[in-house]
Amino acid sequence: MAMLTDLYELTMCASYFESRKNELATFDLFIRKLPPNRSYYVFAGLEQALLFLKNMKFNTEQINYLREQGFKEPFLTHLKRLMCSGDVWAVPEGTVVFPNEPLIRITAPIIEAQIVESFLLNTVNLQTMIATKAS
Repeated sequence: MAMLTDLYELTMCASYFESRKNELATFDLFIRKLPPNRSYYVFAGLEQALLFLKNMKFNTEQINYLREQGFKEPFLTHLKRLMCSGDVWAVPEGTVVFPNEPLIRITAPIIEAQIVESFLLNTVNLQTMIATKAS
């Protein structure tokens, strides 16, 4: 499941790794503004987000693919052992939320936090949009 990210995120992680920077980082996932004719959102996607975080691992096939993309062996060795070790805070599934309110907050070593960003953005944005429209 860890490959549900993009090469930008992995390139950033490789840069952090090579610079020996893996301190804790916190990022908040939030939605900036309401679309026309909408006065709230209904938060959704938490179950899938937590499942992703729990099962985030790189398998041999994925590591081989990343090797072909030019990532260096020390970084690939790090990815082989990588598991999400951070803290997660989130509003409860189904909560009515408003622009600029944190929906999910991740605090983790920066490499882990960077890798999970794309998946969380895509999953929460899509499911929140569907739940909001259904409401």
